[in-house]
Amino acid sequence: MSKYLVESRKGIAVPVVLLIVLCVMVMSITVVHFRKQSKQQNVSNFHFLRVNFLAQSAVQQMLLKLSVLPQEAYDSGVLSLGYCPFRGIVSDGSAPLSPGNKDDSALKIFYEDCKIETIPWQFPEARMKVQSDSLYNVESLKIMSAYNDTGNKKTYLTAKIIAIGKGKMEKGNAGFRKERLEKVIQLTGNN
Repeated sequence: MSKYLVESRKGIAVPVVLLIVLCVMVMSITVVHFRKQSKQQNVSNFHFLRVNFLAQSAVQQMLLKLSVLPQEAYDSGVLSLGYCPFRGIVSDGSAPLSPGNKDDSALKIFYEDCKIETIPWQFPEARMKVQSDSLYNVESLKIMSAYNDTGNKKTYLTAKIIAIGKGKMEKGNAGFRKERLEKVIQLTGNN
């Protein structure tokens, strides 16, 4: 009887081996598929972060310019609201001035040079490489409010910075991407 049991077990080895091979093959195909998907997602996330950091660079450059030139920012901002920058807007509760003609040209001149092309790079090769696949600029600077506090001799300016970061990424066929970043700031300067 033991002879029949041994012979009957020999026939089951081939299906068991085929079942194990099939399971390993399905598992390896699944692992490869999920790895490919996660790699593509990582490339997409990297591309988003890269372009987002470019837009943040434009905002940082604008913040630096605002902190270095607060009076010029205030003057051009008040002029864009239609008020005289020499007289200003006083916050002491007196009757508000009526705005005149709004002129954004001074404000546009103020923020227009906050872009990557204005950075003096040390090496021409580096400048060409950066400009060809990564760009940023400040698209607009909108003044929301501006006033003088005559008691403390300070000027206050609230503005919205809108920055754009653009980039092209060859890896992963991600192509060209553009990100828009908005930041509201309040600038305080001394009179």
